[in-house]
Amino acid sequence: MSAAPRCLVVGAGRIAGGFVSPLLRSTGWEVTLVTRNALVRDLVNANERVGVRIGTDTEDWVDGIRAVGVTGTEIESIAKGVDLFATSVGPSALDQAGRLLAPLVRRRLDATNAPVNIITFENHRQAPELLAAGLIDADPSLAAEIGRKLGIGGAAVWRAVSNRRLEADGVWFDCDDLDECYVDGRSLVSGAPPLGGEIPGISLVDTFEAWIVEKLWVFNAGHAAAAYLGWHAGCQTIDQAMAIDEIRDVVAGVVGDAQIGLEVYLAAMPGGPLLPHRRPEWILGRYADPLLADSVLRVGREPRRKLSAGDRLIGPALAAMAAGHVPVSLARAVSAALTYQPEGDRQASDLQFELELLGPEEVLAALAGLDATDELTRLIAERYAIDSTQRICP
Repeated sequence: MSAAPRCLVVGAGRIAGGFVSPLLRSTGWEVTLVTRNALVRDLVNANERVGVRIGTDTEDWVDGIRAVGVTGTEIESIAKGVDLFATSVGPSALDQAGRLLAPLVRRRLDATNAPVNIITFENHRQAPELLAAGLIDADPSLAAEIGRKLGIGGAAVWRAVSNRRLEADGVWFDCDDLDECYVDGRSLVSGAPPLGGEIPGISLVDTFEAWIVEKLWVFNAGHAAAAYLGWHAGCQTIDQAMAIDEIRDVVAGVVGDAQIGLEVYLAAMPGGPLLPHRRPEWILGRYADPLLADSVLRVGREPRRKLSAGDRLIGPALAAMAAGHVPVSLARAVSAALTYQPEGDRQASDLQFELELLGPEEVLAALAGLDATDELTRLIAERYAIDSTQRICP
């Protein structure tokens, strides 16, 4: 009987624990989470498991999970024999994750001389490139391995995992029951343990860019809009924001704008895939789920990244404009993001300083590459002139 395949996941947060771990364990993979948090590590290792809560009806322990720190002989020993590396750390930490993985990947390749893949479960268009930059900077010899013995593929994860809870009996993750994930199959190398078709919920796709754009532009755009509008209305969670009629109407408009933008994007993609139809009501219902109680501060953090060119707000807005559709709701969401300034959010505070110094047109040019004379810039600036002097919702 062959040994179970093994995966080392850098990260022990919501997606790592609430999606990657149960998904791999469901088909017999051994999973080890890498974390800097000693309390998380000890709670996971106390019974070698994590807990997954799906609504109020299902609470399951996922057994066979271990956790290790980021340094030491234990992680080095485990890395030598893994069949898959994965990350789930957030886009801003991918360079650091690459530097952490570099010596581990090198030891793994030298120890077995067998190919291995890394999957970045980050919901970010450039996640593999950001990780590879850290890997290569830490160990330039790995550049020659990419595409030959080392594959690095992105992933678009549709499961919503809202919270990680540290409780007396272990680490729990609050999530929905959606097992849907698309991985860039063309960036993976052959000869490593199979993933697509072998692990329910993971689909290997050839045109990955289309799948990750769909996730960012359609689902994440509305999610971010609910967070920014909800913060202005004094809401703590996304479901609270969605209970306000005005916010729900704007978020519905954002999803509609984004779907138009996605249609334009896919039409321009040679050989683009036929994506599943996502009913707006289904998407809005996921935002409004009170059992997830997703924090507006968590969803709204890193506003600069969410306002960058091609990301969830600017990307679909530009595509919609190219089709002759005026994305009024997306423009309002962008303005809400520009005026988002929760206490303690350094990135949001820096953005406010830049706006006061330069104005929205110059900030949008720097963040999103928009020209000051663009129609989208004008649309956003007009909304910003209103929102910067008053709260968006009562």
